[in-house]
Amino acid sequence: MSHVVIIGGSFAGTKVAHKVLKETPNSKVTLIDPSDVFYFNIASPRIIAKPKEAKVDQYLIPIMDKFKHYPASRFTFVQGLASSVDTSGKIVHVEGGKEIAYDYLVVASGSTTPGTVGREAIPFKTTGADIREKIEAAQKRVAAADSIVIIGAGPVGVESAGEIAQAYPKIKVTLISSHAQVLPDLKASAAKSAHASLENLGVKIVYSARVTESKQDASTGRFIVSLDTGTTIEAALVISAAGNIANTSFMPQESLDKDGWIKVDRNMRVSTIADNSVYALGDATMFKQRYMLKINDQIPVVANNLKSAITKSGNAKTYDANDKLMVFVPIGSKAGTGQVGGFVPFSFMVAFAKGKDYFMSRAATFITA
Repeated sequence: MSHVVIIGGSFAGTKVAHKVLKETPNSKVTLIDPSDVFYFNIASPRIIAKPKEAKVDQYLIPIMDKFKHYPASRFTFVQGLASSVDTSGKIVHVEGGKEIAYDYLVVASGSTTPGTVGREAIPFKTTGADIREKIEAAQKRVAAADSIVIIGAGPVGVESAGEIAQAYPKIKVTLISSHAQVLPDLKASAAKSAHASLENLGVKIVYSARVTESKQDASTGRFIVSLDTGTTIEAALVISAAGNIANTSFMPQESLDKDGWIKVDRNMRVSTIADNSVYALGDATMFKQRYMLKINDQIPVVANNLKSAITKSGNAKTYDANDKLMVFVPIGSKAGTGQVGGFVPFSFMVAFAKGKDYFMSRAATFITA
């Protein structure tokens, strides 16, 4: 049987694993991830701000539970962090000395954020064996703060500001946007709606400003945030929701662009690897729109092309990296905005569709066949 090794046990990696196992019988799959649980990070703003509304067993789901119906001869889960990939020898090296040989490799290692890996980490996209402890620590820091500065006004920053302000009306929440609007990738009307909803919850928004420094006073434990406008803001907690960092340090340097994202062709194959044995999808790739809608479009392309390569039959599929958006941004549980193509949905629609529970009641389906 052809051995498909998949690095990354989140949305993209698990879905590709299921499709390969179901659609390509003469294959076996090894899935590698640092954590043995899947973290439903889509709901992270609510999880962090409202622990009583987020059940642990809804957002931390044991990965093996969703693969236990496959025979051991066809599926293996390896808990560990990929440290390097030898594409000429076709070997994945896992921290601790484990080596896993592959016929085909799929990289679905995703991305993280600066605030996820910082000292005062807020786990928006984190993983690892201690994920539950990181979440609980972040929940306590938010609850104990009298003032919070959130850096970055994309969907995660806006959602976090809304959730915290609604959960803790006495906390002074300040949201900093480096652009002239919040949600800079969305239409101006969506940004205007978000601004109004955030203000209704008491959030202060600072526009067209970048953070030049965030320093914690050793004696008081409080933070001083300096902006390029010359102003400073003092707060008990600083949350960074700005930017993304590729989880690709284990990949050969030539396979990455200047910012560390994996270069792929239209067939979702890593373009620098001549034998076409390595694929990549999801947040780790060079495509700038890192939304679930885009990953859902990439999964069948990778699965089909793996099947075609293994069975030596069928035609390769291509991925169309268009600019269409489908983004819902709840602002608390009763309001929200977003964009579906060129349409900005009504606030109540977003609140009903996503704001109710951030899809946590269906989280397990995101890693199920």
